[in-house]
Amino acid sequence: MPNTKAKYKVGGIGVGRAGTSRIRAFELTGLGEVVAIADTDPENLALGKSRFQCNAYSTFDEMFAKEKLDIAVPVLPVRPNADAVVAAAKHGVKAIFCEKPLTAKLSDADRMVNECASRGIPLVCGIVVSSHPDYQKAYQMAAGGEIGEIVGINLYETNGQMGTHGLNLARKFANKSDVDFVIGWCSGDANSDYEEDYGDGKQGYGWLGGYIRFKNGIECFSGYRPQRGLAWKGIEIVGTKGILFNANNTGLGWKLFKAPAGAAPKSFDDLQELNGVFKDKKDDDEGRGYDDEGWKHPGEVMMGIVDEIYGYLEHGKPIGASTGDDMRHALEIAIALRQSARQGNTPVKFPILDRELAAYPEKSRWHYKKTIMGREAYMAQLAQQVKGQ
Repeated sequence: MPNTKAKYKVGGIGVGRAGTSRIRAFELTGLGEVVAIADTDPENLALGKSRFQCNAYSTFDEMFAKEKLDIAVPVLPVRPNADAVVAAAKHGVKAIFCEKPLTAKLSDADRMVNECASRGIPLVCGIVVSSHPDYQKAYQMAAGGEIGEIVGINLYETNGQMGTHGLNLARKFANKSDVDFVIGWCSGDANSDYEEDYGDGKQGYGWLGGYIRFKNGIECFSGYRPQRGLAWKGIEIVGTKGILFNANNTGLGWKLFKAPAGAAPKSFDDLQELNGVFKDKKDDDEGRGYDDEGWKHPGEVMMGIVDEIYGYLEHGKPIGASTGDDMRHALEIAIALRQSARQGNTPVKFPILDRELAAYPEKSRWHYKKTIMGREAYMAQLAQQVKGQ
């Protein structure tokens, strides 16, 4: 049934296994109504039309030509992301949410971010846990001096998906400072533009690591272990009065360690864990259930993003979730680490001048997942989004 009280008209681009719940999230607050969807896959489009009971189009260009939308929600393979976001901005929407990674080429990232910024349109990118309220609380603690002056960031992960998770996190804890330079290395072929073997039998650039020097003086050391088995994971933000730590850059589980009031810690033994500051990692909502109408719940992170977008539109509140600009910076850092490895691990200064450089994510992100997974497996997952459909 149409929501006659909804204030914002929502258009979804891509109603597949991920897009369905992302688009649905904008209806759950009562402020938005999905009035149109677009998908180049006729099978997905027909199913989406029956689920949302809205106008359906085979291309986003056709949708934008015939609809007047307030919010655009492109949830697509990375490959068409840039064109969809730019088209949505030119259409005149008031907000855009797109999935991660942002794109592959720096020039495409520039045009996405700049097109939105020039029109005053917030571009929020990705269901990444760095947008979770606990992560935002941790950023505020670090910026507000809760652990004293930040003296370093230690990042432990492979930096896949062009830094969507870890590099994005590190920059946020560096107070979103511009990068001065990086020195990088990778586990695979530094001369490859691809994260993995794209089917030609050649190794991709693989895992990324290195040293990142921010212009505000904060240093980040990003390391990985290029073999399977046990490995130290997560991120540490080390301050003069304490440490923030999480053992999982894609989940909950933050811990805060501080010295007793008035004490000056000389070693980790002088620090004490403060309990009850953050949610426990067991509270992650990956196994979320279904609502009363049979739809799979979009999850706490997505609903938090939706609330922030509506908070901005309704009251001008700042958006703390990861933005397109955040993801553009993460992509640039990832590309710079790889470029440094190409150049014999020499420093790469910022900004990168060659904006045609690109780093392509794994095949299942860049290409349409139905062609990767096969129709049967893909449609089985899509069916799980709504019970009985």
